[in-house]
Amino acid sequence: MSVTIAAFWPPPPHETTVERYRQLADAGIDLVITGNYLNDPVILRHSLACADTVGLGVLVASDPRIEVLMRDLEVDERQTRAVISRVIDDYEGYRSFRGLSLMDEPFPDRFPRLAIGVSEVRSRGHLAYVNLFPSHVTGSYDAYVGDFLSVVRPSVLSFDRYPFLASGEDDGYFADLATIRTHATRAGLPAWLYLQTLAYDGHRAPTSAELAWQVNTALAYGYTGFQYFTYWTPDPARGEGFQPALIHDGEPTERYAMVRTLNTGWLRPIGEELSGLPWTGVEHSSDFLLGRYGEQHLFVCNARFDTPVEVMLPGGLSAYDPATGTYSPCPDTFTLAPGAARLVR
Repeated sequence: MSVTIAAFWPPPPHETTVERYRQLADAGIDLVITGNYLNDPVILRHSLACADTVGLGVLVASDPRIEVLMRDLEVDERQTRAVISRVIDDYEGYRSFRGLSLMDEPFPDRFPRLAIGVSEVRSRGHLAYVNLFPSHVTGSYDAYVGDFLSVVRPSVLSFDRYPFLASGEDDGYFADLATIRTHATRAGLPAWLYLQTLAYDGHRAPTSAELAWQVNTALAYGYTGFQYFTYWTPDPARGEGFQPALIHDGEPTERYAMVRTLNTGWLRPIGEELSGLPWTGVEHSSDFLLGRYGEQHLFVCNARFDTPVEVMLPGGLSAYDPATGTYSPCPDTFTLAPGAARLVR
């Protein structure tokens, strides 16, 4: 297991600079998912050049040729492959280029076209990425995800569902987390998800504990891709009432600092420690999650983001300290803060 930490909706074109991309890297982010009006080859190549300078990767998710090709055109396989190949030719000379996002939240009628696109991108040695709907849009979620896998044969399995509602908790969040993880395990694919950073239409702004809770519950389920939605606050003209994200009006918000600490002080070292250990399952109670990695490691996560919980485990365990990269004896009973987790062996 090695983690990917991504940010969606990066700085807009007039803020696409080396300094801004260094700010992304300083937050512990290693992959930029384009958007925010980076929607022509000229600005996308400039984005890739900035990412080259600071060592970031870029997933090109906003090239209009791909958007039109996948969603609107009905052309044959040869033409589809030719367009995708030309798009890749425009970008693969940059070290930072990781691949193409072919579509966000596809309906099943698009799966055959996406299968062609995924095959072409993969044949060129790059990531072929598609992000799926959550279950409340699709009817039978198990069938939707299963059909996507069998038809499209993706490189990763990714979805979005933002759990912090203005009206309270999202009761379907864990079910979707489990469905995606189950299908990813069967297919032998990495599981990725989006993380809510902001308030928008019907959703509230997450606290520090709620940001950690999203990361840690996903780690308990064996996820390896973490995508922040969003990094830069979307333009009000886009609708949906977006409130401040990690960067707002060009300035870091308090959640930028929260995410930087979470990524650099916890998620990155935990991901490195778990690298190479297979995720083997999760046990879920009302108070905590117990993710199993390999034969010796347990990832214990507070299932609550609003209250601490007491955890009792068998004796003889040691706990991982991400600050030092070492293990020390772990008490049989300990308390996890809201949204917090502990790795033990």
